[in-house]
Amino acid sequence: MILALFWLFAIIAIWLPLRVIVYGLLISISFGTLAVVPLEISGGVTFLPVTVLSSVVIVRLILKSDVAAVVDAALNWRHLGLLMAFLVYAILITGIAPIVFAGVPTMGLNIQQFTPLAPGAGNITQGLYLANSCLMTLATFLLLSKEDGRQLFRKALIIGGSAVVVTGIADMATYGSAALSEFRTASYTLLSNSDMAGVRRVVGLQPEASAFGYLALSFGSLITFMRPAETLDRRWHWLAALAGWSCLLMAALSTSSGAIAGLVVFLVIMVCDTIALLLRGQGGAATGRLRGNLGVLIGLVVAAGLVLTVLPDVASQLAKVFDAAVVRKASTSSFEERLYWNTVSLDGLRATGGFGLGVGSTRASSWFVALACGTGVIGSALLGLFVMHAVFQPVGRAHFADRLLIGGAKRTLLVSLLPFAGSATSVDFGLLIAFVFAVLTAIPANSAQSRVTADSRVAPSRHRSMSIARAHRLTNR
Repeated sequence: MILALFWLFAIIAIWLPLRVIVYGLLISISFGTLAVVPLEISGGVTFLPVTVLSSVVIVRLILKSDVAAVVDAALNWRHLGLLMAFLVYAILITGIAPIVFAGVPTMGLNIQQFTPLAPGAGNITQGLYLANSCLMTLATFLLLSKEDGRQLFRKALIIGGSAVVVTGIADMATYGSAALSEFRTASYTLLSNSDMAGVRRVVGLQPEASAFGYLALSFGSLITFMRPAETLDRRWHWLAALAGWSCLLMAALSTSSGAIAGLVVFLVIMVCDTIALLLRGQGGAATGRLRGNLGVLIGLVVAAGLVLTVLPDVASQLAKVFDAAVVRKASTSSFEERLYWNTVSLDGLRATGGFGLGVGSTRASSWFVALACGTGVIGSALLGLFVMHAVFQPVGRAHFADRLLIGGAKRTLLVSLLPFAGSATSVDFGLLIAFVFAVLTAIPANSAQSRVTADSRVAPSRHRSMSIARAHRLTNR
């Protein structure tokens, strides 16, 4: 029944209004354990709802845009040219390395043990996932190039964050039962009943707590820092506040070490932002941000004080969770296992002389290690240059609400980097980072285009004014 409803929506989404399929895409990110193609048909490969719907969104947005705009976005190095060069290089490496360097050490994707390098299905599936994320960056870039697209993006973020909260609550409410079993049909190992220091870990509809913690943390950071409801009506303001802070709470309840570290970074950034706003003393919208930040920080301090004084047992349990998830993380068997993955993968990279093993050839426990091993030195450099350019390029004359999107994207990149870099097993950076990349490149590009258009309009008027003045002087003679 669930699969029938999904495929009905996926098919009619071809003709539905764009906003409906975009909302559906952001909601589908929360369903990370639902195989929409029966495993006996797919040969054991899991196709998630987000994989299918993202393909529909990509095709619709590209077909809707002008060919010149698509080409400029994809090939201009000031936009996404470096990212697309990285994708092409990664695909070439994936086709060449498993053949040329066959037999070098790698870590198996599914069996999680030493495996000699050889071409496999993982190269195809992981390569497609990476291509999907890069093309989603392009599609989102095109969406954000127009004001109505940016408004749609803001609403979709809030709806997507709300879906994360709903799945987290559903997981908590159905603990110990099989009520959500129809949504957990993926072929990979699912750790939906694990605990940390005696506290049950919230996993939502993700394979494990670390995946849910990263998802909730990213959505919470995006909504809180980007302030997507800034240009929307009052109803969206309330929903955004509820979704953003509830996502951060869900990230804490996942008890993922990466998510907890990310929450610490989140609080540090918020404190620094608050201090900066106090020192500037600006009015208007900045005053609203300052009041919101101060309200949140004061509320957190008061809540922490109440927990420590009124509920000492709860405070003691939280301390145990933090100790188990962060302080003693390096002494756990899980940490040693993941460290072994990285060691084997790096041995394989050295065996290729830095050329790379190909996307999907090995399993790592750090995105940086996966990136280096999968695409080699050159591929890592291409993506690194793209990220540096996207983060540091000037914003121009962007509207205040658009500046919030860019600032929120940069802050989210910092917050999400710890859990993502410490737990991602493949080169694919996923849709959430794709959205961040698109925001960081599309809005400055749109601002620059608007400035050129404005200058082109001013120039003729100046020319006419000078001609009139010249004619007036000649008449007076």
